Amino acid sequence: MELSRSRVLYLLLTTHLHVLVPDWAKLMAGITVLLGAGVGGVFVTMAYDWPRVRLLWCLMIGACLYSFIAARRRPHDWWNLPVLALDEHPRLQKVLLEAVELAGARTVPKVRLCTDPSMGLQVRARRRLLIGLPLVTQLDEDEMRALMVRSLLIPRLWSWHEERVGSLNRRDLARAREGKPHPDRARLRAQHKRQRQELWERTAALVGRETLARAMRREIVLGDAFAWHTYRYVSLWANRSFDYHTDVYTSFEWKIRHDGLLERIWPAVDARIVEGDRHEAELLSELGWGSGTPMRPMTAPVFGPLPDRVEHRLGRLLWYEVSKRTGPSLFVKGESVRDKPAELWAHIADGERTHIMASATTLLGRPATANDVVRLAVEGRADELDVWHASLSCPHPSPAVCALMPLLDVALRRIGYLHEDPFRQRVLVGRLGDRVDVVELADKVAQGMTYGLELGYGMSEQDPDEDARRLAAESLAAGDPIGWFERLYAESGAGAAIVPWDSGTPHVMLADWASKREVRGDGRRALVVGCGLGDDAAYVAGLGFDTVAFDVSESAVAQAKERFPASGVFFRQADLFDPPQEWREAFDLVVEVMTVQALPEDLHAGAIERVASFVRPGGTLVVVASARDEGGPVFAPPWPLTPSEIATFATGGLVADEIEDFRDGERHRCRATFHRPA
Repeated sequence: MELSRSRVLYLLLTTHLHVLVPDWAKLMAGITVLLGAGVGGVFVTMAYDWPRVRLLWCLMIGACLYSFIAARRRPHDWWNLPVLALDEHPRLQKVLLEAVELAGARTVPKVRLCTDPSMGLQVRARRRLLIGLPLVTQLDEDEMRALMVRSLLIPRLWSWHEERVGSLNRRDLARAREGKPHPDRARLRAQHKRQRQELWERTAALVGRETLARAMRREIVLGDAFAWHTYRYVSLWANRSFDYHTDVYTSFEWKIRHDGLLERIWPAVDARIVEGDRHEAELLSELGWGSGTPMRPMTAPVFGPLPDRVEHRLGRLLWYEVSKRTGPSLFVKGESVRDKPAELWAHIADGERTHIMASATTLLGRPATANDVVRLAVEGRADELDVWHASLSCPHPSPAVCALMPLLDVALRRIGYLHEDPFRQRVLVGRLGDRVDVVELADKVAQGMTYGLELGYGMSEQDPDEDARRLAAESLAAGDPIGWFERLYAESGAGAAIVPWDSGTPHVMLADWASKREVRGDGRRALVVGCGLGDDAAYVAGLGFDTVAFDVSESAVAQAKERFPASGVFFRQADLFDPPQEWREAFDLVVEVMTVQALPEDLHAGAIERVASFVRPGGTLVVVASARDEGGPVFAPPWPLTPSEIATFATGGLVADEIEDFRDGERHRCRATFHRPA
């Protein structure tokens, strides 16, 4: 049953009266109040020379001026929106004229640009076609023409009360997200569905069903992507009363062109429509838009980049629209995202991390740790956490990724990583140039494939070396200098301890060494000493080596086999001080990453000799270790190697090729390469 005209009029009069008031009437009312207050104030001042009356008059004038200026700043009032001179953009003018002819419109509307990626026709004394700036720069000619025809057909197909039904529907959808649905929602949605069905059929008959479906899909995906981008790059600044930035549209286009934002977000948009709005899903299905179908790549856009002044003006209007909800300071100045110091981005990530931790604390009913958040993500309960953009379509693969990203971001920055680009916050770069995609890393953590940066490097509140030092002290006191490795890996497997040297990825200095030298195994043999959980061994095998990896800890070997079952690595338990005899001078490449330094100093010489003995004639040894100056202090474990100890790897016939020293603040590391002459 449809809503009658009288019912629509009643709803408008009782709940949305301002919808019936034309924009020009609102403007004239403000001007009338302002002039009336001014003229009245003059007469009162002339009649009564009272200081209080003068003060009251000044306050009234100030209030009226403030109200008038505030009204001028409203983004969606047509007089604020910049006019697009079609003579300067012949391609767009051509498309508009073709759309006017197809739709049978009587006049060519004036085009104004608006802030959001939408398109609509205002029917007043002179028609105005409002086009969102993101649509102008992201649609090709066919798509733009299809949406223009759809907008121009509305006044021909819909009566005044049918247009108001559409207005009520839009407001109801917004109120429904706040938990306040309209009492007539079912009838509103059904009636509006029928109206749009007729509109879409008429439009499809003029421009082609496939073209209309493609255009509307891009319009919807652009809308959701822009909402996410605006929240991420505008609302978060407004929430913290920072200056607004003027390149919101430049950054949005950059995310689309260079960061694949539309391709990453469209699955979430499809899911939102299918799961959230039955009427919308049915309509789009009838139009030929099937859920799960990849978006068609965009051809050349109909419109190039706009002048900076236009983007600046629309960015300012968008900022004021956002600020109505977030309430930043009144006086702001234009500033680019790229001008924001890294400390402010870090402040936002820190705030998101604090919010996630507080949400986990509320959910669990006790103080939560980062490990708790990881467990919730792995168990599939991340959607129970209050994520900052949970109500939006999101380009991230899952709620677990959204929950883990702030934790990983903070953890990476604590160990020296920096954001690659202000427009690509998810990618961080290390001191050696290694790049970490936090989305990919969070996805692996959520799937249980890795434990991230071994949470001790900043995700956990616990000192990452605490467990190693405790177990090492107990083992040394018992006269067993290497027995603590098994206890550490066994407890870490049960989630009761942290392995401080395990990063969940191949060591960056090993990967950097192999990359610079373009190392290829070609079936030759490699040995990874003290393989731990197997990341370095899997990396070496991926270079093409027939790889053997060993560790003294049976628990470490068992976990490595479980993590890399298809790597081709032969993992086995072995003691460095009593290795199999057949390993002597048997390997073309020997990798020692931070193993010797994990042993007490009195064992270094023997361990170094054993490591060197594995290299065959013509083979190579690469060593990565924490380092310290001769006689420097040791806060063990680990027991960092001195320059003289590193040099002693050149023993038993090995020759030093290169010894590299890396110093970064208190961090001191070494990478050395040796070979045995053939």
